[in-house]
Amino acid sequence: MQYINKIEKMLVKSLNEITLSQELIKIPSYSGYDKKIINFIKDYLEELGFKCNILCYEGDDSYKVNNLHAVFNPKNSKNIFYFAGHTDIVNEGDKNSWQFDPFAGQIKDGKLYGRGACDMKCAIACFMTAVKEFLQENKEPDFGIGFLITNDEESDGVNGTKKVLSWMQENDYNISSCIVGEPTNPSKFGEMMKVGRRGSVSFSLKITGKQGHVAYHNIAINPNSILIDILKILKDHKFNEDSEFFDATNLEVTAIESQNLGENVIPSHASANFNVRFNDKNSGQDIIDLVKYVCDKSMTVTEGAKSDYQLKSRISGESFLCEPKRLANLAKESLIKITGITPELSTTGGTSDARFIKDYCQDMIELGLINKTAHKIDEYSEILEITQLKDTYLDILKKY
Repeated sequence: MQYINKIEKMLVKSLNEITLSQELIKIPSYSGYDKKIINFIKDYLEELGFKCNILCYEGDDSYKVNNLHAVFNPKNSKNIFYFAGHTDIVNEGDKNSWQFDPFAGQIKDGKLYGRGACDMKCAIACFMTAVKEFLQENKEPDFGIGFLITNDEESDGVNGTKKVLSWMQENDYNISSCIVGEPTNPSKFGEMMKVGRRGSVSFSLKITGKQGHVAYHNIAINPNSILIDILKILKDHKFNEDSEFFDATNLEVTAIESQNLGENVIPSHASANFNVRFNDKNSGQDIIDLVKYVCDKSMTVTEGAKSDYQLKSRISGESFLCEPKRLANLAKESLIKITGITPELSTTGGTSDARFIKDYCQDMIELGLINKTAHKIDEYSEILEITQLKDTYLDILKKY
């Protein structure tokens, strides 16, 4: 059995960025504890000489998560170049709507299909392959190489990267530079990398009114009307303009729900979820204070009854900007060399675990594949662009 396991590890180590991407896609690794995919990456890196730690965390009103920290540091250098990313995926949805099984890693017409193909298993495969090829030519580089891999980015983000970073600080692992492999390009690989992100705050709002007959609305309190008014005020509110590096702050309603007690009954409860992406002219608390103010001003009194509300909010990250430094310049040079395209430095898109890493490392960029099919049916990445991404990571390592 030990001999067979050794052979299997050797075969895994021989995979290129495409076949390795397929192997990762074949593992349905939803957010939380997924031993198979984290162990797969650990085994691969240990064969390359990395010291690996699987770090499991739970609690804080969230689920259990296993994470991987790995480091190759032959000279015990304080200069460690990190690759960071996540193995967890969002749900695939209706499998019958997919052109192929979302966990088959099918290739057709130059595209690799599967859940996680662009967000972001192919990028992790490119991390791994680029490092393997680099170490084949550089047995003892004068800098360390690290991996920070979590299985908790797509959901709560509580027991993942944030806690690993704290563990790294306690154990004196310094992040000198870091590439986060999130998909960063709108339509063509090489056109964009991220140097910051807007902040994000999510809300859950429940309005309690007074149930009654629609014909006697004056002695009832309709929570739907109050909820609609609040959402319209917030949606129409102009938070701010674009700033120098960020798009304007924007609110989007993601869910609305109400009791359905009959066509002639005013319900007693209605609720909505919404999210605000905000730039550097706001903070998460600014947004929360504004929403509370609008809710307070929108409550109604009638016939001795008063409407009420419950508001829950969660700031998943404040806006941030990493001033482009050495790594951004190296990446720009490599992208021009590999793709012939000069990348735009951008802060667009959703949140990522870079929101945690920026507190530990200021020489950081996000650089990955195309994001247009992320979370969609028939998610895919172009075979050519996967190889270009691996070549870019490899060229950055060589220049570093």
